[in-house]
Amino acid sequence: MLKIGRLPTITLFVSVFTYCILKICIDHILLESIVLSFIQIIVGIISCVWLIKAYKSISNKRKYFWFILGIGVSLTITSNILWLIHQMFEKTTSFPDSSYFIWLLGYIFYLSALIYKVREISLVVSTSSYLFNIVVFMLTATAVSAHYLIRPNILNSESLLIIITNIAYPIISLSILFVITILYYLIQQDKQEENVFLYIIIGFSLQVIADSYYAYQTTMKTYQPGSMSDFLWVLSNLFIGIGGYYAKNNSEEPKFKIMNPFDRRESIFPYLSVIVLIVLVTHSYDWKLNLLSIGLVIVMMLVIVRQLRVLNKNKKLMEEYKFLAYQDPLTGLNNRASFQEDLSERLNHATNKSMAVLLLDLDRFKVINDTLGHYHGDHVLIKTAERLRDALDNSAEIYRLGGDEFVIIVSEGLEEQCSMIAHRILNEFTQPFRIDEHEIIVTPSIGISRYPDHGDNGEDLLKNADVAMYLAKENGKNSFKFYNTELEKINTRKMKIENELRSAIKKNQFSLSYQPKVDLETNMINGMEALLRWNHPELGMISPVEFIPIAEETGQIISIGQWVLKTACKQSKTWQEKGYPSLCVSINVSVRQLKNKDFIDMVSQALKESKLEPQFLELEITESIMQDINVSIHILNRLRKLGIKISIDDFGTGYSSLHVLQQLPIDTIKIDKSFINNPDDHNQRMMIKTIIDLGNNMNLNVVAEGIEKENQLRILLENGCKIGQGYLFSQAVNAIQFEKKFLEKIS
Repeated sequence: MLKIGRLPTITLFVSVFTYCILKICIDHILLESIVLSFIQIIVGIISCVWLIKAYKSISNKRKYFWFILGIGVSLTITSNILWLIHQMFEKTTSFPDSSYFIWLLGYIFYLSALIYKVREISLVVSTSSYLFNIVVFMLTATAVSAHYLIRPNILNSESLLIIITNIAYPIISLSILFVITILYYLIQQDKQEENVFLYIIIGFSLQVIADSYYAYQTTMKTYQPGSMSDFLWVLSNLFIGIGGYYAKNNSEEPKFKIMNPFDRRESIFPYLSVIVLIVLVTHSYDWKLNLLSIGLVIVMMLVIVRQLRVLNKNKKLMEEYKFLAYQDPLTGLNNRASFQEDLSERLNHATNKSMAVLLLDLDRFKVINDTLGHYHGDHVLIKTAERLRDALDNSAEIYRLGGDEFVIIVSEGLEEQCSMIAHRILNEFTQPFRIDEHEIIVTPSIGISRYPDHGDNGEDLLKNADVAMYLAKENGKNSFKFYNTELEKINTRKMKIENELRSAIKKNQFSLSYQPKVDLETNMINGMEALLRWNHPELGMISPVEFIPIAEETGQIISIGQWVLKTACKQSKTWQEKGYPSLCVSINVSVRQLKNKDFIDMVSQALKESKLEPQFLELEITESIMQDINVSIHILNRLRKLGIKISIDDFGTGYSSLHVLQQLPIDTIKIDKSFINNPDDHNQRMMIKTIIDLGNNMNLNVVAEGIEKENQLRILLENGCKIGQGYLFSQAVNAIQFEKKFLEKIS
């Protein structure tokens, strides 16, 4: 969209109005020609002034375009002055040779300026995608001009000088047309000067039209001074000047808007050119080969060649897109889309034939990504694909579904055949991966579902293989399991738990039980642990061991954990306000909660709402936080600044190392119950002593959990453990029972 300011608009209006008055009021050819020459000179001077100011206001190399353009307009003014003088003194409207020569010289400068600008822009913008349209458009214009303008002048001319004179305008105009066509494309890519150069292109387009019309009138011997071609030359100079006006003037003033008629329509040029040539050939064809028909043939051949190239290119692109759409770029295996299509096709042809799907997932692959980085993780996936190929030897199709999940389609889906393939895969992973300086041990868990026993469509087969795979993980990993009806019950229950979890808080199905922490020497309570319980109206009491992993997996642990925080803090503060001793309440927190961006705010909000002092809240966190030690230390330090205590739960079962442990801002370590199950065993007793000594030497509180027998208590006391909890003292009880059974006795 172009915008014309007040001054250019006034100039344009005055020019058009004067020309209209001239045509209406003056009936004398010489007088009309003189007045029109005078208008051309005035408009030329105005445009020249605007171009000179544009040259002066621009400091970089772009200024030279306006300088050369200004010379061209100056020569046009000079030519018109000479013609005006010739008319006034010679009393004739004929064009003198000197004036004609200067006029053509101005055109040369116009062409030079346009070529200079095209070269400047094309240094940073590619023209290759538009050259075809330009060539077709120019061939059409050349054919039309040659047939209607140049050829008649050559045939009718009496001397070489007259021939050169008559064809000069069409040749130079075609050259200008060619360059402004390129320029039009370039300014679509270089938006910085788009509006300014649209004025220039409009100006020269009017000039080309005027030249062509003048040449046609000359050929038909109908030209008279003051005709429309003369006025179009006036307008062309004016629009060229307006381009210079906006190159130097950015002031805000009222503007009239003109829509760009060619905006985003350059692709129509080849087809429009063919249509124009067909119409003209039909009109002029006399069963003899002429310039129009030659032009039509050439243009149509170019369009056909271009279309064939486009079709060939599109075909190659479709093949590439199909390849990319069905292949995993990392491993080179086929991807999920390919698996779904292939499985569907095989099922359609597997009427009386068994078939199986093996779903493979790498055990603890996330630990590799978290500890060694995604570079090593990607290489593990690549080498996994290689080992799967080696294990199968083209006996089955392998696909990567995404992440660390791979799936295999086995055509002969008998149980014996599937077991043999699964064993071969497991054997391939007995040796560690060697990646750079690291030896990485990776094992797979495999779930198997068979058609038609475990499903008659791809979705069911994959879902059931997934259920079997998770059972393999739960049973120790590095193994394979077949799907069975018992798994269907497990999976159904898991899905029901997952769905019911979403509304458990709103339906008040959750509650907290409290288990006392006891001073092992005095048997006095010195703390308590809040434990989450879920009493479902249909499923009954659901163990945290069953629903907490599902909450972790689905992300619902965030909202559940927030509820536990608020409820435990509020209950603890309520007991304090009743006058009971102030006990620290411990709450279990998962790594997913801890790394949630809003977790610190959740803890702060729970303390604020309950008015519980921070020293009476302890967060119990598992050793898995050490997978990303830097982030974990930062979060724990922020919690410690709030005054909250930190405990490492299930100590000794995860990722702890002395080097990492001493960096953590913690207060307590809790000995996992697995270490005290058989305290009479010498090795276990030594392990208990080592952990207790470690904690005491680091000035940490040591808490033993899962104490159920007297001999466990005795061994712990002998080795210096002072705090414990377990069924020997009490199981977890609800808030009312805890208050009556423990708090009332110590108040």
